[in-house]
Amino acid sequence: MEIGIKHVSYIENTPGVWYAIAYLLSSLVFLSSNHKKIKGVFKWVTLSPIAVFFMIFMHATTGVYGISFVLVMITVFMILYSIFALNMEGDFYKRAYYTVRSFMYGELMASIGWQVYYYGVQIGKAGKGFGTQALAMLPDYLLFVLIAVIAEKKHAKRNRETIISRRAFFTVFAIGLFIYILSNLSYVVSGTPFTTVNTLERFIIRTSLDLMAVVLFYMYHELMQQMSENIESETLKNMLQMQYSQYQISKESIDLVNRKYHDLKHQIIVLKSDIENSKTSEHLDEMLEEIKRYENQYVTGNNILDTILSAKALNCQARGIELRCVVDGEALSFIDAMDISALFGNALDNAIEGVEKVKNSNEKLIHLVVEKKKGFTSIFVENRYEGHIKFRHNLPVTNKQNTNIHGFGIKSMKNITEKYGGSIGAEAEDGWFKLQILIPYQEEKRE
Repeated sequence: MEIGIKHVSYIENTPGVWYAIAYLLSSLVFLSSNHKKIKGVFKWVTLSPIAVFFMIFMHATTGVYGISFVLVMITVFMILYSIFALNMEGDFYKRAYYTVRSFMYGELMASIGWQVYYYGVQIGKAGKGFGTQALAMLPDYLLFVLIAVIAEKKHAKRNRETIISRRAFFTVFAIGLFIYILSNLSYVVSGTPFTTVNTLERFIIRTSLDLMAVVLFYMYHELMQQMSENIESETLKNMLQMQYSQYQISKESIDLVNRKYHDLKHQIIVLKSDIENSKTSEHLDEMLEEIKRYENQYVTGNNILDTILSAKALNCQARGIELRCVVDGEALSFIDAMDISALFGNALDNAIEGVEKVKNSNEKLIHLVVEKKKGFTSIFVENRYEGHIKFRHNLPVTNKQNTNIHGFGIKSMKNITEKYGGSIGAEAEDGWFKLQILIPYQEEKRE
């Protein structure tokens, strides 16, 4: 076995500028096809100088070897990462994950394009000029861009975000690094079962291994999405059941409180009738008023909503929050009990959580309006808030660090709303967070 950089002619290796173009096109594909928000309108002004520098750098470093080659590839990865860091929302692992995928896809594009060019020159006796290179490379690049866009749009149609964990990044990074080293081994090592001195065989090995990496990455991403969807579906199902269980517990508790309240009320009235002392009578009146607030005070026309509002009102009272409601319970007659409990439970829990952060006690307010309006059931919740709220697709994004276990309340409400053919949206302005749900009103209850 011989180790060392062998002399490789210009035509036997892909020029750096074509690698740069492939990497850039690949990064654009993954940025534009990524179905979650890219920061604003795509930053061409930011990207253009990076692209120019990238192509100059790759052209100037064509043919380097040894430790210089390693440093060049590290620089390439950093440049690609900077493109994703500037234009894609997310943490380091998400951006680095797409950087690895973009790098390997660019490798495949450049490899197969140059292989076609080499075949044309060596076998077809084509010219060696830049025009011939472009005729071989550009159609290949366009074809691979089209394939990548179609494949990534398939992922995007799921309309959900796949959480890229640290493990996911290191998995694709390890696979990519191993395959990249193996695919280029013939350029530095000879006399092994994994290498060849034949140029065309070298191209075939490199292209085949790059293709394998791209396919593995696609399959791995598809598997991650399916697993995420299954976990999310099960979590939302459990959340729905949990909210309904909370409603049932609240109903039993409130029914018990109501019975005790009525019993105490009658006992206090009897005591008052037997007491002539006005001061003692006043104390009894105060006691009656004190326990009255624990009675179910909501009669909306929907028993389930009455219970939920009563339970949330007690929660608000304990936190110094004022809950104001204007509710037509009949507007919810066609919605299942479990869906009502989850919809209003999540909406009011989120509102209470937001209001708790408000420092001014006079501004701890929540408004709830439910009404029939122009053939729709309208549910409107607004609450005071402080701080910054991030939005994606007109819905708030959890600001908690672990998005794997947070943010399901909004997803649950969205699923329930869409189940009835409705829409949900939110906005934040002037210190008010506003949630609006519109559902086509149905005369008959859903079966």
